[in-house]
Amino acid sequence: MLNLFPIQWLALVAYFILRVFVGFVLIFLARRHLRSFSELVASTQIPFISNQKIGVGILIISEMILGFMFLTGALTQVAAIGLFFLSIKMLMWQGRFNHPSIPAPLVYVLLIGCSLSLFITGAGVFAFDLPI
Repeated sequence: MLNLFPIQWLALVAYFILRVFVGFVLIFLARRHLRSFSELVASTQIPFISNQKIGVGILIISEMILGFMFLTGALTQVAAIGLFFLSIKMLMWQGRFNHPSIPAPLVYVLLIGCSLSLFITGAGVFAFDLPI
C-alpha cells in the first residue's frame, strides 16, 4: 500500500521521538514519586522487602536511571528490557501501591508497547548506541 506521505527517510527520527518521550515520562514519574516519598512508603506493601523505604527507593532510582538512559540514547535496548520488566512488575503489584502518584495500569501497558518497539528497532538518530 502506498503511503500518503512517502518520507521513509524520517523513520529514524520517529524512533528518536519515541525514545525521548519515554525518557521524559519515566523522569516525570520518578520526580512525582520522589515528591511524595514518605506518603508512598506509608501506603506501600512490597513483598520480600522488610523496609519499604528501600523498595520505593529502588523504584525511584530505577525509573530515573532508565529515563536518563532513554534520553541520552545510551544502551537503549538494555533500557528497553529494564522498562519492560519494570512495567510488568508494576502491573503485577498494582494493588500493593495504593497511592495517587502511581499511574493507572494503562500507562504501564503503553510503556510495555513502547519498550518492545524500542527493543526491536533501536535508538534511532542522536543516540550513543552504535547502529547495527
